[in-house]
Amino acid sequence: MQQLLHPICLALAGLGFLLLLWPPERLRRDRALATLAGVYGFSAVSFLVSLEPVWRALDDLTGRPSTGILAAFGSVVAMLALQPAVLAHWDLPPEQARRRSRWSLAAGAAVVTALAMLFFQLTPTGRSVPQGFTVNYLHDGVYQGYLTLYIIAYIIGEAYLAAGCLRVARRTGEIWIARGLRIVAAGAVLTFGYSAVRLAAIATALLGLPPLPRGFEDFAWICADGGSTLVLIGWFVPTVAVHTIPWMRAWGRAWRDYQALTPLWEALHQAVPTIALQPGTPFTSRLRILRAPWHLYRRAVEIRDGQWALRHHLAEPVRRAAEERHRAAGLTGTELAAAVTADQLRAALAAYRRGEPPQDPAEYADAATREDLRTPDDDVRALVRIAAHFTTADAGKESAPSWT
Repeated sequence: MQQLLHPICLALAGLGFLLLLWPPERLRRDRALATLAGVYGFSAVSFLVSLEPVWRALDDLTGRPSTGILAAFGSVVAMLALQPAVLAHWDLPPEQARRRSRWSLAAGAAVVTALAMLFFQLTPTGRSVPQGFTVNYLHDGVYQGYLTLYIIAYIIGEAYLAAGCLRVARRTGEIWIARGLRIVAAGAVLTFGYSAVRLAAIATALLGLPPLPRGFEDFAWICADGGSTLVLIGWFVPTVAVHTIPWMRAWGRAWRDYQALTPLWEALHQAVPTIALQPGTPFTSRLRILRAPWHLYRRAVEIRDGQWALRHHLAEPVRRAAEERHRAAGLTGTELAAAVTADQLRAALAAYRRGEPPQDPAEYADAATREDLRTPDDDVRALVRIAAHFTTADAGKESAPSWT
């Protein structure tokens, strides 16, 4: 049962860990998410080292049988110590959250240290497999102490987690955080079945009673891995709802706007290559997917630099004719300014390509509306409107339009 359920839990924990790692800037800003990434990471390690091939590889690497049990239990305790820290960062003021996190991590470190000391006092009995380790060592007094310490820490950690999640779920105004925390609490309660079986097994060994039937072992792992699955899913529900989905939406908007600005940027870059902070080809500029928001704002700055560089090639008759034509088409306000600015840019690029001498700089039609642009996002929206009126053809090679 263990070797059947562990790969499923490993996949879930590993996926959650990888998703939480991106973007890294978010982890630096949000202690709760960084701590939660640690929860998923240690959870993944605990399942990984309990897989038989990895278990045997650890034996060969360390030269000591069953080192995987120390790695697995230590990872679980580390995960249990990090989970209260996540709750603290979600529920308490920063200073209180840091103080509680330090106490939780210190307690976890103490338990891991004690487990390591007990483990190295065990007398190895040769190679074992993960699912048979407890059966082989259960009558060893040192292992009984080792397992008892682990189970007590496990029960305390899961009980604290269940109570804390229910408490925070009642307080929070975020519905998805509340739902996720209730799922975490349910998973934590389910793991009590694993702890009960392990304590019963220790009691039978101490009392000299026959070992528990095989079905109890399967029940223990169903409770442990089933509870862990619910906990991992529960932690991820608010993460996806509150952080991942909004981030993906913001990334999608940034990439859409980045592509919308590409024809205008390419025309300006072809005429004035120095506007590019990071020179590259139009093809490579389309591959900047991973940091789309940063590249979008950089592109907006470069387009504004291109406008500034071409200001000496603006002609007032072009602006007047464009305003008359677009007003006749029903455009007003910011949309009118964007359309006229696009026409001015096409004409200025054409004049620049023909080598016409510079003249006194004139104003772009959108200059007056820039006073209303309060944020970089506002500037991007304004440039997207201009780009929408700018042809996707190679504007820099077009002949100047005839304005009458």
